[in-house]
Amino acid sequence: MSCLAQDKAAADGQALVQLMFIDADLMPVGAARPRFHGVTYSDRGLFGGIAALHKGLADREDELDLESSLIGLLDVLRARHADAPGAASPALRPRALRHVREMLHSRLDSNIKLDDLAEVAGCSKRHLIRSFRQAYGVPPHHYRTLLRLARAKSLLAAGRSVAETAAELGYCDQSQLNRHFRREFGMSAGGYARTVR
Repeated sequence: MSCLAQDKAAADGQALVQLMFIDADLMPVGAARPRFHGVTYSDRGLFGGIAALHKGLADREDELDLESSLIGLLDVLRARHADAPGAASPALRPRALRHVREMLHSRLDSNIKLDDLAEVAGCSKRHLIRSFRQAYGVPPHHYRTLLRLARAKSLLAAGRSVAETAAELGYCDQSQLNRHFRREFGMSAGGYARTVR
């Protein structure tokens, strides 16, 4: 995924223009390749998702989270605005999914890429996300976030600082850990630490 943002000054009546260039391998191939008949779509939900993705890029969110969000948005775009959605692939075998899950558990502090997980599973990124969600109830990036937060709770309860905890779990800074904490638990990591000590 690559992104290019061009900023036009709002003072002279210009708008902010953000362009995102998406790797072609994130879309289905062959007969399943979607056909889009427009360039723009009036779709508030899709717009909100794209705006959140741009914010995640600006906030330097984790690459696995960003790429998974992008693939989810592409699925929404394809389902709502394209012809020929293609046939669904069968679910991955439990063994392949277990290997992915083991990798997520063993590398909590790493910035794992979706490519790495798809390679372990032996399938496309899109197929991995769909199969993992079917098996575990959440996509791989959210599963890893939940693992990290569970570990963060135990580290914070043991007296580790928010900064130490964020660094140990591979977050780029403690504000990133706090964003995830607030999203899942409605409080900051520091707030949680104060309640359990």
